Amino acid sequence: MKNNERGPYRRIRWFCNDGSIHPPHAYACKDLGGGRQHAEYSEERNRLAHLGWHVGTVIAALSWDELWSPPRHTRLRELPLERHMVDHHNGWVLSKALDYRGRVQLEDEETAGRKLLLRLLQQPDWLSQNYLLALQLIQTIPHHGAEGRSYQIRQLAQNIAEKDSAFNRLRIEIHSRPSPTSANRVRMWALERDDLPPDVLADTTLLANGLDDLYGESARQTRLLKAEQFLAQTVPDVASLLAAGRQQQGIERVARLTKAMATLRDNTPADKPSASLYRLNLVLALASEVRAAASELLVHNSLSRRELILLATHLLQGAWASGLLSEGEQQALAKPMLKLLQEDSAAGSLYSHAARRLSLAAAWSTMTVRYTFAEALSQYSALDHSAERFVDETLRGSVLLPLGEVAQRLALDGAAVAGLSHHFFGTRSSGLLGINPGVARAKLRVISSEELALGIQPAADEIVVLPETVAELTPVAGILTLGEGNPLSHVQMLARNLGIPNLVVAPTLLPRLQQESGQTVLLAVSADGRVYLEREVNLPAFVRAKTPAAESIATSLVTVPPPNLEQLSLLPLAELHAGLSGKLVGPKAANVGELARRFPGRIAPAVAIPFGIFAEYTESQRVQVDAAYGRFRLGELDQEGLNAVLDQMRNEVSSTLLREDLVEQLRTAMTQEFGAPNSYGLFVRSDTNVEDLPQFTGAGLNETIPNVVGLEAQLKAIPRVWGSVYSRRAMAWRGRILQHPDQVFASILLMKSIAAEKSGVLVTKDLHSGQAGLTVSAAWGVGGAVDNESAATLVLREDGSSLLLAEAKAPYRRELNPNGGVQWVPAESGPVLNTTEQHELQKLAAEVIANYPPVRDDQDETLPWDIEFAFADGKLWLLQIRPLVQRGHIEANQLINRLLPTPQPKESIQLDELALSAGG
Repeated sequence: MKNNERGPYRRIRWFCNDGSIHPPHAYACKDLGGGRQHAEYSEERNRLAHLGWHVGTVIAALSWDELWSPPRHTRLRELPLERHMVDHHNGWVLSKALDYRGRVQLEDEETAGRKLLLRLLQQPDWLSQNYLLALQLIQTIPHHGAEGRSYQIRQLAQNIAEKDSAFNRLRIEIHSRPSPTSANRVRMWALERDDLPPDVLADTTLLANGLDDLYGESARQTRLLKAEQFLAQTVPDVASLLAAGRQQQGIERVARLTKAMATLRDNTPADKPSASLYRLNLVLALASEVRAAASELLVHNSLSRRELILLATHLLQGAWASGLLSEGEQQALAKPMLKLLQEDSAAGSLYSHAARRLSLAAAWSTMTVRYTFAEALSQYSALDHSAERFVDETLRGSVLLPLGEVAQRLALDGAAVAGLSHHFFGTRSSGLLGINPGVARAKLRVISSEELALGIQPAADEIVVLPETVAELTPVAGILTLGEGNPLSHVQMLARNLGIPNLVVAPTLLPRLQQESGQTVLLAVSADGRVYLEREVNLPAFVRAKTPAAESIATSLVTVPPPNLEQLSLLPLAELHAGLSGKLVGPKAANVGELARRFPGRIAPAVAIPFGIFAEYTESQRVQVDAAYGRFRLGELDQEGLNAVLDQMRNEVSSTLLREDLVEQLRTAMTQEFGAPNSYGLFVRSDTNVEDLPQFTGAGLNETIPNVVGLEAQLKAIPRVWGSVYSRRAMAWRGRILQHPDQVFASILLMKSIAAEKSGVLVTKDLHSGQAGLTVSAAWGVGGAVDNESAATLVLREDGSSLLLAEAKAPYRRELNPNGGVQWVPAESGPVLNTTEQHELQKLAAEVIANYPPVRDDQDETLPWDIEFAFADGKLWLLQIRPLVQRGHIEANQLINRLLPTPQPKESIQLDELALSAGG
């Protein structure tokens, strides 16, 4: 299509209102009820559309049923992605067809686009649930509006820079901080170039004029005045705010305009779609005005802490009014800042905390965009990885651009007040957030979304930069992510457990990381969140001498005591208890039995299959695995050969047929515990002797098969779960910490399915600050919070307050399928747990801490508990409990303290002083 002069189209045709199609003759539909003329899609395009890529969309040909496409309205979510690809890739599939005469008729496109938008805005509750999507569609679909001016300006700048790299500096200015003077700089650049091709010269003229129209003071004032006059009778509050915005300058102007945006968001009635469309268009125009006004302020470095905080609170309101932050997120970030503004001075700790929290706005907004356009991003990124730039483009074209700069200035100053500093390739940076402490020296590798989509995994001796944490990540030396993901997911727990340094980096740092990709670097993250990242060649001599290469620092390997293999009969829930852990069954079954004793009525019925039965069925395979590891340690077998043996053993065990005596034993025990065969579903849960150890958690390494329905399927699931202990990923993670990763024995916990509306993980410690409190991650549906989905995460403190770390933004949730397994259904974003449920979890945690025998680590410190839970029909169910193990923090803290200054926090600061970053 890119090389076809007709692109995704076959020919031009008349499409008459009676359903007939005719060649492009004059008045072809005159006697047929009228019609419209546009391009007809080619067969190739139709095949692509069938696969999910509706490229070359003609709005006039788009029916309401196709556009609406419930339940997640995926066709709606695709349109902005398609527009992005066309605008950012020289037409993309239209690269030679943009000038294909007659492919669309602008008037028809605008008329059809307006009708579609008005019908969308009439749908009950649709706008309140899809606000960001609505704004993006208004920018995308032509409808006689002034949509997308700033978007078109950035695209013109991008096109000029692609044709002439000398324009890059101006492109960066226009993309990051456009101002009223940008237009003249573009004109001067063009005048100084004698060799500009005509098309580039024409683009510079369009760009300069567009910059004047968008950022020039006169044009901006005119737009505000017209809107003020139009709204004077219908929304007088907004008209007054616009009048004040025209007359004032600086922060006060930003304040009035963001307040106007917020008021408009609150006043978009579904029963008046035309009024709503106008107001949403005005929100977009005001967002551009706020972006311009704030950028003008930030040109100067003479802003005090108070002014930066004020500006931040107003821009947060603008981010909510733009659909990028939820109301809860906006309030969570603004509340500590507004509290600071009440006094002339502030406690240094409160200021640095509020400043650090503001950086979350970018991450939360990124997740909002990803949630809103999840299906389209996945689909288009698989076709062209540059589709990922849509997220960045959306944020850069919003109030998040100046808000990000304010956050960076406050974060740098807040870190200085707290005495904290980060080292990023020789520079001081605020765009780093340590998650798990640890130290690693290894080769740095940046992995793209395209590589992840293809299943490409990093090597164990690499420090990897990922667009987001992935659930099936294999062992690595260190992890840097552009999105934190769920801090209580299995992958994050494994990283914490093994001392693998893990941090979040701002997207603005990605270009430098890409530049350093392939270099050997040192990555260190301390327990207080300080980060040190540097090339090996630039490290101090004492670090090069002492830091192990190609691995993260961990303590000595662990030897696991052999289990008791004599037990060959099943164990019902009533016979399970903590004393059996690692002996007859794994800790999952043992602890579930202990929970049932201490919290009766909160544990689903269960039956355990002990280690002895696994050993009886897998004797041959265990001998072969042991021999393979022996050869591997001697260097007689390479990693590929070892993987081949593991794959073969997994397949053999998974295909094992259960003998009739075990089948009968299972049938009897399951009927007694669960009821009549085929009347229930089971979670067939793996449970080995090499997990939930004081030194190693092993969370999520083996397969758990959810909601298996029917006796035959349940019996087949048992050997499949046995076989999963030999998966490459599980054996690789165990090999990082265990003396003999091959000596693994599996029990199985058969647990009756619970139709959970909410599920999650509770840790009896504030992992954010390291202080007393609880950390909770919860997601909608079954099992989301442990599988690295975007879960709602918060800290519940002892004084009754809470701290929001993230809202749930997974586009889909799992629910039990009555026929077996789980099915994915759309999920709402936002908070998950209500106040009553939070209080119930706090009560549970207090009872666990008071009554459960404590587990201690190598330093004799009491470990916090990691508890998996679910809510079904308002009832709290307990699914699992294990100690939370963390390694590597002692070594990391010692090294960081030698590399970076010891924190010396200031007790108090004056808010009217210049921020450190402002003064240089």
